[in-house]
Amino acid sequence: MMKIRIEKVIASLYPYTRAEIKDLIKKGLIKVNNEIIKKPINIDIENDLVYFDNELIKYKEFYYYMFNKPAGYICANYDKYESTIFDILDLDNRQYFAYGRLDKDTEGLLIISNDGKLGHYLLSPKHKVAKKYYLKVNKEFTENIKTYTKPIKIGEDEFIKDYQFEFIDDFSAYLTIYEGKFHQVKRMLEFFNYEVIYLKRLSFGNLILDKKLKLGEIRELNQDEIEILKSREN
Repeated sequence: MMKIRIEKVIASLYPYTRAEIKDLIKKGLIKVNNEIIKKPINIDIENDLVYFDNELIKYKEFYYYMFNKPAGYICANYDKYESTIFDILDLDNRQYFAYGRLDKDTEGLLIISNDGKLGHYLLSPKHKVAKKYYLKVNKEFTENIKTYTKPIKIGEDEFIKDYQFEFIDDFSAYLTIYEGKFHQVKRMLEFFNYEVIYLKRLSFGNLILDKKLKLGEIRELNQDEIEILKSREN
């Protein structure tokens, strides 16, 4: 038997504060086992049935989402001056975090979850989780970049050793990296005097962006995808 506060169950599914949830309870909108509760209580999440506004809800400790991020938004939970991804997502920015942040003008796969342990694993440099990008540059690729195999300098005493380029045509390529340094892809291309004019993340570890997911759309990961994401073979 695992008992938790009713407020935690509601807050895991809806963007309400504890005070707002208590107000919902006072209004008689929360039922447990078909009985209206009058005050916050502990519930058995395995056996008790919880209803919000007559709709049965199911508590899960962790949630995992795939978001196809559009350009124009930063990945912060809150910003006073810039539009953030949480401005267009129906998720509580106090509970969820974007793992493997993308620059404001970068599109593509973003993992959003409240599982901090998974986030730590995915972002830790020692685990070298692969991230694959599609990019376009402002001028033709030359043999210099196509044949280059040494570490790429991106700053004072900063070098990227692990990476793979796959050149598609004279102006576009796939790039796989294993770290998440600030503006890393753009700085890597700047080393060769290229400007990245379009950038999209296609995969994170073994999780691939769903081609059916349009820009700005989000969906919950299925169980197979969660297991792929948690795999230590990323």
